[in-house]
Amino acid sequence: MPTTTACFIWRKENLVGILRAAVHEYSNKVTDDQSTAAQTWWNSHITNPLATHGLVQSHPALSGGITRTGPSRILNSTPRTPPASSGLRTPGSSGGFPSFVNPNPKSPFRHLDFSSSATAELRRNPNLSAPDECARACREGEPPRICYYHFTLEYYTVLGAACQVCTPNATNTVWSHCQCVLADGVERGILTANRMIPGPSIQVCENDRVVIDVENHMEGMEVTIHWHGIHQRGTQYYDGVPFVTQCPIQQGNTFRYQWIGNAGTHFWHAHTGLQKLDGLHGSIVVRQPPSRDPNSHLYDFDLTTHVMLLSDWLHEDAAERYPGRLAVNTGQDPESMLINGKGQFRDPNTGFMTNTPLEVFTMTPGRRYRFRMINSFSSVCPAQITIEGHQLTVIATDGEPVHPVNVNTIISFSGERYDFVITADQPVGAYWIQLRGLGECGIKRSQQLGILRYARGPYQPASPAPTYDVGIPQGVVMNPLDAQCNMKRDDAICVNQLKNARPVDPALLQEKPDVKIFLPFRFYLYRPEELFQPNTYNRFLVAPTGDHVISLIDEISYLSPPTPLLSQYDDINPEQFCNGDNRPATCGANCMCTHKVDIPLNAIVEVVLVDEVQQPNLSHPFHLHGYGYNVIGIGRSPDTTIKKINLKHALDLDRRGLLHRQYDLPPLKDTIAVPNNGYVVMNPLDAVCDRKRADAVCVSNLKNAKKTDEEILAERPDIKIFLPFRFYFYRVEELFRPQTYNKFLAVIGGDHLISLVDEISYVSPPAPIISQYDDIDPNQFCNGDNRPSDCGPNCMCTHKVDIPLNAIVEVVLVDEVQQDNLSHPFHLHGYAFNVVGMGRSPDTTIKKISLKHALELDRRGLLNRQFKGPPLKDTIAVPNNGYVVLRFKANNPGAWLFHCHFLFHVAIGMNLIIHVGTQSDLPPVPPNFPTCGHHLPPIKHH
Repeated sequence: MPTTTACFIWRKENLVGILRAAVHEYSNKVTDDQSTAAQTWWNSHITNPLATHGLVQSHPALSGGITRTGPSRILNSTPRTPPASSGLRTPGSSGGFPSFVNPNPKSPFRHLDFSSSATAELRRNPNLSAPDECARACREGEPPRICYYHFTLEYYTVLGAACQVCTPNATNTVWSHCQCVLADGVERGILTANRMIPGPSIQVCENDRVVIDVENHMEGMEVTIHWHGIHQRGTQYYDGVPFVTQCPIQQGNTFRYQWIGNAGTHFWHAHTGLQKLDGLHGSIVVRQPPSRDPNSHLYDFDLTTHVMLLSDWLHEDAAERYPGRLAVNTGQDPESMLINGKGQFRDPNTGFMTNTPLEVFTMTPGRRYRFRMINSFSSVCPAQITIEGHQLTVIATDGEPVHPVNVNTIISFSGERYDFVITADQPVGAYWIQLRGLGECGIKRSQQLGILRYARGPYQPASPAPTYDVGIPQGVVMNPLDAQCNMKRDDAICVNQLKNARPVDPALLQEKPDVKIFLPFRFYLYRPEELFQPNTYNRFLVAPTGDHVISLIDEISYLSPPTPLLSQYDDINPEQFCNGDNRPATCGANCMCTHKVDIPLNAIVEVVLVDEVQQPNLSHPFHLHGYGYNVIGIGRSPDTTIKKINLKHALDLDRRGLLHRQYDLPPLKDTIAVPNNGYVVMNPLDAVCDRKRADAVCVSNLKNAKKTDEEILAERPDIKIFLPFRFYFYRVEELFRPQTYNKFLAVIGGDHLISLVDEISYVSPPAPIISQYDDIDPNQFCNGDNRPSDCGPNCMCTHKVDIPLNAIVEVVLVDEVQQDNLSHPFHLHGYAFNVVGMGRSPDTTIKKISLKHALELDRRGLLNRQFKGPPLKDTIAVPNNGYVVLRFKANNPGAWLFHCHFLFHVAIGMNLIIHVGTQSDLPPVPPNFPTCGHHLPPIKHH
């Protein structure tokens, strides 16, 4: 039987405990000859008349046919000795603990092949450590390592010929041992990093330097990689946003990313086009010594194989769904879902079920295990995870520790991460893990299963497999869908009810932030005659309703600048930029420009996201690059007469002190879902988050395990930003006017729409803001206070909000989309933020929240805020028809993307740039950093 390479993280100091973990972790068996079994299956499958639609009908080397007849051989515990010329350090040489390696040089799972391109750099540079050497136990006082990775990106396929050679097992995480990609057993073309889905897992210790060479072999495609949750302090140029922090990596080129990770559970994904949905994503785990983890006493093991990456999955290229169809496969909802790239699928047309393997997580009875769950969804669906018979103790979200809370079910949105502890206290056996897609995914009953198995127990659960409609009881829910987050409940916990496990900066909790930004977001709906005018080419998305739309934030649809802001700022025409206060004079209703908000360095910033989309069951998750933010409020309008929230209402709520905020250890996040028809100042979909509930826990009810910066908790932030977001729905005649080419998305039902945040649909600048700021035309930028003069209802420009360095910023996200079962998760690059409030309007007469109503609630003190340990996050889902209030200290200079984490909404402009500080506050542009931009020389007349 071939042995396998194991990578473990453990907290027991004795070798007996380590070896016991190795035995139980790798008690999943493999066949005596995987290659032979796979070849046998391959030969039978290609002649199987039932093997239609690319579905796997039988595969002895995958699930039912695997022989499991006893424990695996204990892996060799002798540290490897690299070739004398390599000088590679080993875990054994620096930490005194064994490296589990495969002693068989003929095995396909050998540790390193020094002739391969992926390890050439390791061979040349003796100071680098290999991926499996960096995935280690982290110890106080241990010197940091330089951890090297090489990603080769290429077109690839599910169930290709590599599956004749091997099938991937649990060790195929930090290092690629098998190039077979199984997915859910349906053949399709994909994009991969190192021929893996998920791609290589980066697992390191705090203060390690991570170096990743990304080599682009994708024909005709450019790419960047974003390191979601990594704050990039001092390494702003490597955040991976095209034309904001770098030029895209062209086909045939290699780009070297370098950064030092902040502790926590994060992930990486392509940030160009729709590539993330086609397979370009993977996990990042930055561990720390137990002494620096306030919750380390709650678990015994933190294993490399206990990372749970959830992804939605199409059975065709994502580009086939963009901008969208009107008749067949309308909308962008996924056919399937995967857990760590594995799963099964039942064809609704034929009834055939694939038998590809489910993901299995193994535990030893009586032990406590830390699991790290990552929501890598790209569609609008929330993900619900429940584990049969086991309680989940949530100890962290978006990489930030919180005071532990016990739940049975976790609902998460795209970009969010939750760490939880499971105690193996049930009878020895196997238990179902159920992943269900909620919201729009409920139409197709999309779900996936996994297995939680006790070592020495059976491999198959004794209970029947749960179905979408008869599932595992959900019990207490983390992130309920009703967004009732302003009260304590027995059945749920909202994000804003979590408590930060570490102190919160007091400046963040002051009553008045330095900068307050309201960001309403919505869709602009094109009329067909408007969208399809000759010689106009506005982008759009076809919504499930058939509407053709673009996204607007503060009435602007974001456009990328022509060159990166960080390295080529001076190359960008200033007219490229815009924001809510500075829209281009030519902006119409679908205003498109590079939305940029300038913020002074070190300002305390409050952002209020306002969901003007107001679509039921649709909550938009927003992510902020470069930061975590404190979620201090989330919810819907307290005015029950308000049926749809909007910016005006959010401003009024804020003016009246009715935007709910809580300053007691607000949780720190980097991604937050705005409740539909609600707001965030920052996760559950029903937005009832301003009181304790028995049935739910809101994100804003989580308590930060760290002390919150006192500045964050001040009553008034330095800057308060309201960000309503919604869709603009095109009329057909508007969208398809000759010589106009507006972007759009065609959704189920036939609507054509774009996204708006603060009435702007984001357009990328032509160059990175961070490195080529002066190359960008200032007219490219805009924001809610500066829209282009020609902006219409689908205003498109580079939405940029400028924030002074070190300002305390409060952001209120307001969901003007207001679509049932749709909560938008917003992610902020470069930061984690405190979620100080979330919910819906307390005015029961308000049926749809709006910016105006959110402002009025804020004025009246009715936006729910809590400042007692607000949790830190970097991604937060705004309750549909609700709001989220988040806060962060703008102490990380740079141009940080803040965007809905639904991939198709990003494509139609639900983004903006949080521009912190000035160019002089940035570190120098790295030598020989690539530049890019328009090439429009004068036309020669002779």
